[in-house]
Amino acid sequence: MLRKTRGFTLIELIIVVSIIGILIALITPNVIQHIQNGKQIGTMSDINTIAKACLEYVAENDEAPAADIQRGPLTANNVFIKLITEKYLTTCPVNDHWGNPLVVYSGTSVAQFSGFTEDLAGKGDFLIISYGRYGEDDSFTFNPDNREAGLFKVSTMADFQKDLVNWNGTWIRAPRAGGSGSKD
Repeated sequence: MLRKTRGFTLIELIIVVSIIGILIALITPNVIQHIQNGKQIGTMSDINTIAKACLEYVAENDEAPAADIQRGPLTANNVFIKLITEKYLTTCPVNDHWGNPLVVYSGTSVAQFSGFTEDLAGKGDFLIISYGRYGEDDSFTFNPDNREAGLFKVSTMADFQKDLVNWNGTWIRAPRAGGSGSKD
């Protein structure tokens, strides 16, 4: 006596594969956004750590730690890193969480950053910058009359491409705390 075995029909398999495809299409953007958010938060934490070390250095030395070229990407042998890791920081990250180099303006070279002037930048000033997800400058210009103008709300993937800029321990270009803000 033969038994008849029943398997899945082609229609049933197509329906299951379609449902799985729809679920993947719905979940993938959220997962990618959460990964990018984690990288942004990690980068901001690293920049805050470097800024705190710089503030301690400035408090003791009355000037910001000098960078080799006063402005540029951090590298492992950079004078800036050597100065802050001697006493104020165990290790200093040189890249953001996207793998792009962090950029530092030190002392009066801060005046070279768009929106700053020579009277705004002194020997104790520093900027620490991540150029975001793709490592490209988003042409942010600092507005000294409205220091919160550079804060933004993260609402799309494009917001992870925006610069993160910390001036003397204060964010002048970063996601607005609490998730609300301008959509610039």
